[in-house]
Amino acid sequence: MAGQSIAVVAAVEAGGTSFKVAVCTVLLDESGNVSSSSFQPPEIIHRTEVDSSHDDPGRTLDECCAFFLEHKPKDGYSALGLATFGPVGVRPDRTKEYGRILKSSPKASWRDVDLLGPLKKTCQGATPMAVKVETDVNAPALAEYLKVSAERTITSVAYITVGTGVGVGLIVNDKTVHGRMHPEGGHVPIHPLPNDTFSGYSWGDRSPFRGQNTVEGVACSVALTERLDQITGKKSLSRSVLADLPDDHEIWDHAANALASLCTTLLLTLSIELIVLGGGIVQRRGLLDKIRSRTVECLNGYLELPADMSTLIKMASFGKDSGLVGATILAHDAMLDDDKCTRAREKKMKQEAFGYGLRHGFLVGVLSAALIFRYGLMGRRAR
Repeated sequence: MAGQSIAVVAAVEAGGTSFKVAVCTVLLDESGNVSSSSFQPPEIIHRTEVDSSHDDPGRTLDECCAFFLEHKPKDGYSALGLATFGPVGVRPDRTKEYGRILKSSPKASWRDVDLLGPLKKTCQGATPMAVKVETDVNAPALAEYLKVSAERTITSVAYITVGTGVGVGLIVNDKTVHGRMHPEGGHVPIHPLPNDTFSGYSWGDRSPFRGQNTVEGVACSVALTERLDQITGKKSLSRSVLADLPDDHEIWDHAANALASLCTTLLLTLSIELIVLGGGIVQRRGLLDKIRSRTVECLNGYLELPADMSTLIKMASFGKDSGLVGATILAHDAMLDDDKCTRAREKKMKQEAFGYGLRHGFLVGVLSAALIFRYGLMGRRAR
C-alpha cells in the first residue's frame, strides 16, 4: 500500500533440542509506526533451526548469531523477540536476570547462561533496538490470545504444551502473567486415577513435590515412557516407543487424567476462558477428547461449561510453529511498546511545554500588572 513501509525484526524460539530462528518483516503505517488495529503475525522471510541438544550453549548461540549476521539489515534489526525455555528472567526491571536462564533450571549446562546478551549485541545497529523476552509458553499463549480476541471478546487464555516436559503460558486480563517468576503450571499436583501405582517420573529431583503425582511427573513423554517400562517390565531405550502404542492403551488415560486435572485447576483458579494444547504428546489421536471428557468429570457440574467443549479446550492454531510465531509476536509487541513510549514521552513534553507556557504567561501577566499599577500610582502621586 502507498505510503507504507516495513521493519525487519529477529525472532528466536529457544528449545532444549533446537533453537528456531527467523528474520521477519513488520508492516508499518504511514507515520512509520507499528499497526495494532488487527492481528497479523510478522511475515517470516528467512528461517533455520540450530541444534541445542549437545548442551553447549556457546556453540548454539554462536550459530544463531551467525544466521542473524548473514541476513542483518544495514541499520540493524528493529526488534528482537525471544521465547525461551525456563526458568528464565522475564522482568525487564530485573536487569541482571532479564533474558538469562535462571540457576534453578534443570538443564545444568544452561544455568545462568545469558541468552539475550549475545543475540542483542548481534542484532542491534547504531540505534537502540526494541527487545522483549518471554517463556516459550507465554509467547504462544499471547499469539493465541491475539488471534482469538480479533474474532471475539476474550481476556484470558492458557497455553499448555506437552512434550519432554509440561509448560503452561497464561494471558490474564489481556497481559502475560509474571510475578515472582513466571507460570510453572506443569508442576501442580493432580489426583491420580484409582489403583494407580506409578507416582511420578525419575526427573523430579529438582522439581516441586519431587515430581510425584504432578502433571509433568505423570503426563510428559519421560513419565509415560517410564510408566510403560513399569507395565511391561522392560527398559525402553527411547521415548519413541510411545509412537507404536495403540490409541486405547491405558497410559493415555493417565495422561488425559493429569492434563484434565490441570485444565480443571486453571478453570477454578483463573476462570480461564480458553485452553489451548500444543506439543507432541497431545497429537495422539483421541487424547484431546479424553482430556475434554475427563475435565467435565473432574468439575462435577460445579462450573457452567459449553455444550461443545471444543470451544473451551482446543488444539494450538499454529501447530509446531507455535513458539516461533509467538517469538515474532514478541518482536512486534516490542516495537509497539517502543512506539507507545515514544508517543507518551512526546505527549509529556507537550504537556510540560504547555504548562510552562501557562506559568510563564501568568507570571508575565502578573508582573506586567504590578508594573502598571506601580508606575500608575507613582504618576498620580507626582501630579
